[in-house]
Amino acid sequence: MAEEKKEEKKAVKTPTPLKRHTQDLKKNLTNRVWKSRISTTRAAFAEAKDETSKKTLLNTLYGLLDKAAKIGLFKKNKVSRLKSRLSAKV
Repeated sequence: MAEEKKEEKKAVKTPTPLKRHTQDLKKNLTNRVWKSRISTTRAAFAEAKDETSKKTLLNTLYGLLDKAAKIGLFKKNKVSRLKSRLSAKV
């Protein structure tokens, strides 16, 4: 009888932690893609020599940063700070 109680006390794995883990992996992948796109564009912006290419890359960066703030990747103030620093370089 004691052995039966031990078997009954085993916790059953619920699908909730497994679902949360899967969602975290998907979100992590999405965040890495966005951060990679932003850092690649920032590097291209830093290497750009002429004014027109810098302005087009700046517009692209603004769009990426605004979208990142919208989806919650970066906070609004961080995006504002980055945009300010990037525009000062132009």
